[in-house]
Formats: sequence, C-alpha cells, structure tokens
Amino acid sequence: MFNKFLSIYKKELGSYFNSLIAYVFLVLFLVIPGFFFFFFLGGIFKEDMASMRVYFMILPYVFIIFIPGLTMGSWSKENNDGTVELLFTLPISEWVVIMGKFLAALTLVCIALGLTIVTPILVHIFMGNFDIGQLITQYFGAILMACTYIAITFFISSLFKELIISFLLSSVVLFLLAISGYITNASVFSFPDWMGFFKIFLNEISLSTHFANFSKGVIHSKDIIYYLGLALLFFYFNLKSLESRKWR
Repeated sequence: MFNKFLSIYKKELGSYFNSLIAYVFLVLFLVIPGFFFFFFLGGIFKEDMASMRVYFMILPYVFIIFIPGLTMGSWSKENNDGTVELLFTLPISEWVVIMGKFLAALTLVCIALGLTIVTPILVHIFMGNFDIGQLITQYFGAILMACTYIAITFFISSLFKELIISFLLSSVVLFLLAISGYITNASVFSFPDWMGFFKIFLNEISLSTHFANFSKGVIHSKDIIYYLGLALLFFYFNLKSLESRKWR
C-alpha cells in the first residue's frame, strides 16, 4: 500500500516540476505577497515592530488564487484526458490516489512557504529580533489552512473536465468562505437581531476568521479542528465524487 502511495506521490510531484507550473507558482508566491507586504500594506512599518502578522493576514486571500491555480488540473485534467478511468482499473484504493495527489500539492505549497523565509529575514534586518515562537505558529497555521484549501479545490476539480471552470469555481468558493467572517464584522453590513445565529454561522465557517489567531501567534484547538475537519469533509466528498464516476 505504501509503495503504491509513494508511486502516486512521486508521479504527481514530478508532474509539477516537469512543467512550468511549479516554477511559476514558486516565483509568484515568493514575489507577490512580499510586494504587497512591504510596499502596499505598509508591512513592518505599519506596526512599527518586528512582526510578520500583516504578511500572514493576507495569506487567506493570496491562497484564493494561488492554490486553485496549482490544483485546478488535479482531477479536471484526468477527467478530460480519460485517465481517471484508467486509475479505477488499477489495484489501488481511491483514498491512496487522493492522498498521493494531495500530499504532492501540499509539498509544493510547503516549499513555497519555506522560500518565504526570506521575508522574516528582511524583517529581522530592518526591525531587529522578533518572536520565533509566533513565527512558527504562523507557518503552522498557514500549512493547516493550505490543507483545507487544497481539499476543497480537489473536490471541485473532480466535478469538471474544464480547467478554467475548476479554477473559477474553486476561487469563488474559497473567496466566499474567506470573506464570510469579514462580512459579519464589517460596519457596512448590518444584521438584525433575529439573524444573530446566521451571523455566528458565517463567522464560524470563515477560513480567514480561523486563521486570525494563527496570524497573531496564538493556537486554539477549535481552529485546528476546523481546518482538519473541513479538509477531511472535502476528502470524503472527493472520494464519493470519484466513486460515483466509477459506478457510472
């Protein structure tokens, strides 16, 4: 079983690096968030202290474009090429295939996050020492959040053959989940008292709300449970989507 998983993992990771996808993803992920952090959002100078909080606060929104762009072909391309049917003929569990693909995508995201270590190094140079424990928590939260984003986009990719539809729908779903918490806290939106439960619901399902504590360097068990639970839920949806195609 492990050898089969490793084979899928290597194949998927290799497919990223055998094309321009991985290199474009890594370069853009390193440059664009850093540019916004230092030149557009004020970055370290906004808080006048050695902190990466502003940088990590924008990650939920950066992931909305980057992760669907990376994973839109995870299943859509298989569906379009007809190779997904070939996978079903192999003596291998669908879970193994999903996990192999998932960990390949997560590995690339982790590499991208690892390259961003350049940013805290620059923060250290300009602003002095900062809390290493807080930085570790921020990266840990970013990886958890990436797991959820990848799981959601994988499921949506399994539903379509067209890459652009997979990308656009994934981005829209992630955008709505990310801003739902902002809507409940924004002064421009007013909820009547009888919609209090709906307001709480929007806040609790928000991808960005649950990342807010991590961006501050705080770990709450409910945030970990949220990300892992949502990722597992969409893994299950992904599995059922593939099983329905298999039976058809």
